[in-house]
Amino acid sequence: MTRSDNPAARQQVAEQLFSAAISLAQLGDHFDAIRGLQGVEGEALLLVINTARRSDGALMTPGELGRQLRLPSASVTALIDRLEQAGHLHRVRDTVDRRRVLLKPSRRAERTHNDYWHPLNDRVVDSMASLTDDELATIDRFLRQVSAVAREYRDET
Repeated sequence: MTRSDNPAARQQVAEQLFSAAISLAQLGDHFDAIRGLQGVEGEALLLVINTARRSDGALMTPGELGRQLRLPSASVTALIDRLEQAGHLHRVRDTVDRRRVLLKPSRRAERTHNDYWHPLNDRVVDSMASLTDDELATIDRFLRQVSAVAREYRDET
C-alpha cells in the first residue's frame, strides 16, 4: 500500500472527520436536551452505560468517572447525585469489596439510550455495505489512530 503524499487530500479528510464529529456532538446535545440532561451529565451517563456494556460486566466507580471527565471528587459526587435522583443510575456496592461503590445505569436509561442511538448505529452500519473488507479495515485503523491522537492531545492540553 502506498502512502498519500497529497496534503490537500489529507486535509479534506480531516475536515470531513471534524464535520462528522460536530454532527455527532449535535446529536448528543439533542439527546441530552430531550432527556433533560445538562452540562456534563450526558457524557457521564454515556460513560457509565458503555462501561456496563463491556463483556466483562464491569461497572464504573465514581473515581474512574471523575478521571475520565477530569472533574474533582466533589463535582463528581454532585453529578452522580443528580443522575441518581433523576433515575438515570444507581449506586451499588461491590460484592467483593463492600466499601467500594459502583455506578449502574438504570434500565430506563439503557432503554432510552438504545431507543435513540441504535437506529443511528443501524444507519451507519448500512452506509458501509458497499465497502470492501480491506476498506473497512483501513477505516477502522484510521479511526483508532484519530482516537489515540485526540486522547493524547487532550492529555497534553
